[in-house]
Amino acid sequence: MSVDDQTLVERARGGDQLAFGQLFEQYHAPILNYLHRMVNDRALAEDLTQDTFIKAYNALPRTKPDLAFKAWLYRIATNTAISHLRRGKIVKFLPMLTDREQPDEPVERSVTRKTDINEALRKLPKHYAAALLLRHYQGLSLAETAQALDITENAAKLRLFRARKAFAKVYETEAAGDADSLEADA
Repeated sequence: MSVDDQTLVERARGGDQLAFGQLFEQYHAPILNYLHRMVNDRALAEDLTQDTFIKAYNALPRTKPDLAFKAWLYRIATNTAISHLRRGKIVKFLPMLTDREQPDEPVERSVTRKTDINEALRKLPKHYAAALLLRHYQGLSLAETAQALDITENAAKLRLFRARKAFAKVYETEAAGDADSLEADA
């Protein structure tokens, strides 16, 4: 967290609404994009983002001075999404490829790959998918990922290892299924 972020967090903790507004402006888009990738519904992601910031605003005065704000905010977002999903909603994950990435391959294969990634993420346990999205899509460090998931760094390493292994297994199964269906169509 930069010095400016620390200053804003301290001011917001003291009740400065303008400081919290600046934090909101800085983190709104990344949190919204993260939640959108988790639930695959823009309107729902916007609602969950708003809930995340309301929870953060209400809880901020009770936080410790050494708060890692970014990781803390992602933890709130993750917990908000998981709580929503526990109430009976179905999670749908988007691929970890960003719109900014330009594929070196034909568009048709790129779309298939994104679909394969989407399907593989959807089939993973939610705690594995959240770890992969935070670390590899949102770009959080291992320490920030651990804080966002409210686990130790060693637990985060283990979860990421297991998540990558599970993802590879599911992804290979998906790819093998696609190859089988292509051969059957021929």
